[in-house]
Amino acid sequence: MIEKIRKRDGRIVGFERSKIANAVFKAFVATKSKNGKIAEEIANNVERIIEERIPGIPGVEDVQDIVEEVLINNSYSGVARAYILYRRSAPDKKSQRIFRCQG
Repeated sequence: MIEKIRKRDGRIVGFERSKIANAVFKAFVATKSKNGKIAEEIANNVERIIEERIPGIPGVEDVQDIVEEVLINNSYSGVARAYILYRRSAPDKKSQRIFRCQG
């Protein structure tokens, strides 16, 4: 069972499978494929693969790579593209929030 995850900044925080399911669900919505049940199934598959492949504490990038792989392997290439675009924009949005808070 995965308990911790390493964030991009090196912090170790609690692992939340629901964050994977939520991000996948948003990618399904972005492609007009609203299906929360599939998002949950994808998140469960991702968690299982992480447990099999990654000893110790996985990193956020590792998890995101596996999400993309699972989406593509399940014939959701359009959803995978939406997830990849979201993934690329998320760090920029976080840094914008930090600058607004500091300003």
